[in-house]
Amino acid sequence: MTYANRGMGFEQLIDYTNAMYERNGQAVINKRPTPVKILGILSGGRISGFLQKPSTVDYDGTYQGRSIVFEAKSTKELNRFPLKNIENHQYEYLEKSHKHGAISFILISFEKHRTIYLMPFITLKHYWEGRVKGGRGTQSISLETLDVNGYLIDQGKVPVDYLKVVDQVWKLAA
Repeated sequence: MTYANRGMGFEQLIDYTNAMYERNGQAVINKRPTPVKILGILSGGRISGFLQKPSTVDYDGTYQGRSIVFEAKSTKELNRFPLKNIENHQYEYLEKSHKHGAISFILISFEKHRTIYLMPFITLKHYWEGRVKGGRGTQSISLETLDVNGYLIDQGKVPVDYLKVVDQVWKLAA
């Protein structure tokens, strides 16, 4: 089984959303490229190469004068999001950005339910630290937990209207 393009549809929806946000003058948010070292071109136009270093997160940009960074994850699980889907370097980048005042979060798509949740970094941190300490029931975040500690993203004027939730979280944090 290959996981190479897992979540690709989800990221395309986010890319389209970000293009609409930019076109409407709401925000400038970009997909970060994965740093790849190209070694050469093979037959059929295929490229030979390798990842130079771990990437940071999927998206970054500026919204209302603040830095915004987030990771987009997709799961085929029915009722839980496995924390192993987040790489250590991704978590560490979200944490560093959060400490420097950025709006940091993850977007989680449950493919089977066709639902998307936003989990602020500070909430993710709680579950991540539980995972690091180990123990039963700490390796994933249940759908029920996300219903309580995350924010359901509705489709609005854009396919994945996460900025509406970012605005809600800011008002709660202010």
